[in-house]
Amino acid sequence: MLSLRSVFSLLSRSSQAATGNQSTLMSCINPSTLYAPSALIRLGTAYGGWIIPADAKLSQDSVCYLAGAGEDISFDCELVRRFGCRMRILDPTPRAVAHFEQLQLAVKEGRRFPINNSDTEFYEVGPTDLERMTLIPVGLAEQDTELRFYLPRNPEHVSCSTANLHNTEEYFTAQCHRLGTMMAQLGDARVDLLKMDIEGAEYGVIRDLVRSRILPGLLLIEFDEAHSPKDAGAGGRIKEHVELLLRAGMRCIAVEGSNMTLERTGAG
Repeated sequence: MLSLRSVFSLLSRSSQAATGNQSTLMSCINPSTLYAPSALIRLGTAYGGWIIPADAKLSQDSVCYLAGAGEDISFDCELVRRFGCRMRILDPTPRAVAHFEQLQLAVKEGRRFPINNSDTEFYEVGPTDLERMTLIPVGLAEQDTELRFYLPRNPEHVSCSTANLHNTEEYFTAQCHRLGTMMAQLGDARVDLLKMDIEGAEYGVIRDLVRSRILPGLLLIEFDEAHSPKDAGAGGRIKEHVELLLRAGMRCIAVEGSNMTLERTGAG
């Protein structure tokens, strides 16, 4: 069963067009840079899906990093099924790790496996697809260090936050790495797509990407403070970091709820 927060987020996202109507993120961008809906596709479930260009330059040679998995990796699975990309999924959350391992076992045994504990939605992924998917139990962060991941207030929720978005006290500790560190460890010379659903840690990673000049061809970011602001400065923080990316050469091509899709200028 989806949690109340998940249902609210799902309804909020699905009620907004790919052009970003009604999203608070629209105040951070120039709407003229958005792609027409016909030039975009959405992969994954209503809750866990993301928007990318319909002509995305992705292939079996592409490398995708997907930070934040939870119990819905439908977008990740659609990417590998459609394009055959090499997938690096980053999430140290115990439930996320268990979910991926259970999916692997179900595919091996030929069983259907539910997305986000759903009664009606199941992964469509095969053994060959899973061979190109690796879950690495580390967090994506601005620095290489161990960080506290604070548990959500509602125990039904999965996502944990190093930024402690919901001001809770219980946490676990896990290793975190910069994107550049992960690339060096895994031998990746470039990143074709980076997805970040990292519960408030996106600001630090954005600063690190710009400083290190590691800009992926496609960058997908959930700005958590767009739906769960910590204080009155949330809008200013989001705008500041979007502008950092735009000045660094990224273009916003789609907005949906608290999610933003950016494309590197000249990518491909």
